[in-house]
Amino acid sequence: MSGEPRLSGKRVIVTGAARGLGREFALHLAGLGARVLGVDVLEDELDGTRALAGEREVEVLTATADVTSSEQTRALAVRADELMGGLDALVNNAAVVGGLTRRPFDEIPEAEWDRVLEVNLKGAWLCAKATVPLIRRAGGGSIVNLASEVASSGSPGLAHYVASKAAMIGLTRNLARELGRDGIRVNALAPGFIPTEASAALVVGGDYDTTRTPLGRVGLPADLLGALALLVSDESAFISGQTLMVNGGRLFH
Repeated sequence: MSGEPRLSGKRVIVTGAARGLGREFALHLAGLGARVLGVDVLEDELDGTRALAGEREVEVLTATADVTSSEQTRALAVRADELMGGLDALVNNAAVVGGLTRRPFDEIPEAEWDRVLEVNLKGAWLCAKATVPLIRRAGGGSIVNLASEVASSGSPGLAHYVASKAAMIGLTRNLARELGRDGIRVNALAPGFIPTEASAALVVGGDYDTTRTPLGRVGLPADLLGALALLVSDESAFISGQTLMVNGGRLFH
């Protein structure tokens, strides 16, 4: 239909939607006509996402869930089915980065290493595992996993975060091979540095050298929204297993 919103009819889960990029992702997809279920462990801040959606005259449904729990991710899939009648896309955005302190790899506390890998990687795997039956039932759809340019460049002092994002790209490629027969596309979105409250840990000394970036600036959350919408939409119907870097040309892939 002419004039119909770009993602009209799409049913999408966005994890880590309580703040930062996840909140922007949820609001943007809703603004494009998608039915969005924003998920996080931060219930009060999820309320803020829902309220902000109302101010923008769109709707973001919300659900509290810990993506590291198989029980809670299965319950999330049930909730998505109840609220939206199924699912067409999953955006695996939930991650631990805020609050991390740069340390040499051999000084990272074991518990911190485990937590970063548990949320950033295991969480994406569990969410995919729980929701793929819904996407399969819909006749296919899209999974978008949030990686990072540091998976290719490294980031000294954040070995666990880098490892988790590199593994996310590997998971993306493997799921693309396994799920393609079901019409499910799986791609990774790999941002460069995007200033948010959580991403401060990625900057050494508080400054980010933009002279190495051909476009000469840091990224903004808005810079990721078009790429995300493409990967969620049917416009990417023949794109799978790919990692799309959005980093101003800082790294080529």
